[in-house]
Amino acid sequence: MNMVYVDYESSGSRINFDNVLEAAIICTDDRFKILEKIELKCRLKPNVVPSIGGMLVNNIPPETLKNAPLSHYQLVLENYKWFKKFTPCYFTGYNVLAFDIEFYRRMLFKALIPDVYQTNTRGNKLHDVLPNVRAAKYINRNVIATKLNSKGNDSFKLADLSEVGNFNHGISHIGIVDCLNTIEVAKKIKQGAPEVWEASLKSAHRTDSEKIINSQKIFTAFEYFYGRLRPYLQKHLFYHNLYRWSICWDLKHHPKDYLNLDRGSLSKALQTAPKCIRTFKQNKNNVIMNKELGLKYEPYDKIGINEIMERSKILDQNPNFVNSISSILEDLAREKQESNQTELLFEETIYAGGFASPKDKDNMTKFHDVDLKGKLSLIEKFTQERYSYFAKCLLYEEYSKEQLPESLYNEMHRHFAKRLTSTDNEKWETFASFYKECDDHREKYKDDESKLKILEGYNNYVEKMEKKFENA
Repeated sequence: MNMVYVDYESSGSRINFDNVLEAAIICTDDRFKILEKIELKCRLKPNVVPSIGGMLVNNIPPETLKNAPLSHYQLVLENYKWFKKFTPCYFTGYNVLAFDIEFYRRMLFKALIPDVYQTNTRGNKLHDVLPNVRAAKYINRNVIATKLNSKGNDSFKLADLSEVGNFNHGISHIGIVDCLNTIEVAKKIKQGAPEVWEASLKSAHRTDSEKIINSQKIFTAFEYFYGRLRPYLQKHLFYHNLYRWSICWDLKHHPKDYLNLDRGSLSKALQTAPKCIRTFKQNKNNVIMNKELGLKYEPYDKIGINEIMERSKILDQNPNFVNSISSILEDLAREKQESNQTELLFEETIYAGGFASPKDKDNMTKFHDVDLKGKLSLIEKFTQERYSYFAKCLLYEEYSKEQLPESLYNEMHRHFAKRLTSTDNEKWETFASFYKECDDHREKYKDDESKLKILEGYNNYVEKMEKKFENA
């Protein structure tokens, strides 16, 4: 299957509220030959204030905010069309599962495109180069050159790998450059650690990962935290009742030390570091390696295969113990859910509101095909309020004040005015937070005339935007 490398440059990192401004897409075959290359650029939505930090990192000039060829809605439709053309494929990128894919899903969600899970359905699979280059480097230090960060650990920032590797595709944090650099990293993994590359392709879909887990039962996985990657030789016990994640026993811990604990003591032990329970998320493209790999690393190499298998056997022989673990983890998860009763805004409900009904999906499809009058007539036909809200947002963003009914324009304009003029610490960028960030960056770059000029461009844009919301 082909690989589709994706990179988004956005107005900020708040995936529920910010705005993708540039989309870069490169389709390659399985030997990294480039088949198609697409770049899409859009204007900033009229109800989104940019983040100075995000704009500077992503090298997006102030002129793009108002002069790019596409509106955000048009970019989403074009992006969707290209992804549909490449289906089925592996959608991949650098840290793509934590950011780009989550951003894309929300773009579809808020644009009333019902195919929110386009990237992992209809034969498509989700792949991520970042966790796999970390695993490859751990197994074979010669896979790729790295620089050390301030804490003395390998830096896996794409910009750093590109600099050390001398990829020379251009300035980092430009979408198409980052895609090309990611392809170079992928080549290094396949060449230097082919077993990791093949394993990453086999775990690029939840169902594929679960087939391997169910077959192997004992496997090696990697987790990255505190700036370092760590291998775990673990045994799959069950799938979490709420989250469906694979719950595993870390075989460095002997089960006999836990078997006779009462429920309260066992619950405490499960939450105490170093933890005997590991969580493996099957939808994050974490590689699943065989148990022989884990036996090469401490402390599993000292424990040995015979003792590892004995510990696994004890777990198999004590189903009541395993059931107790499952029950405890479910109770802890429910307690966490109950303690977090913060009301979600519509933009945050992609995973909380359930799937769209057939009627709502039908209305979404119609929404993109009809004229303004038809779009207006569909607003009240959605069965869920959030979809009516998104329809109003799209109309507010895409049409002028003169084209819209006065009542609808005023409703949405006042809604966003209230959000953007807030002086509280909000989930989105406000005028107040923008100006503070701008002042901080002016101080930081006080001796850099080129940066100060760019900052002034952003500031002028936001000042003009703010005037439109005065007296709303």
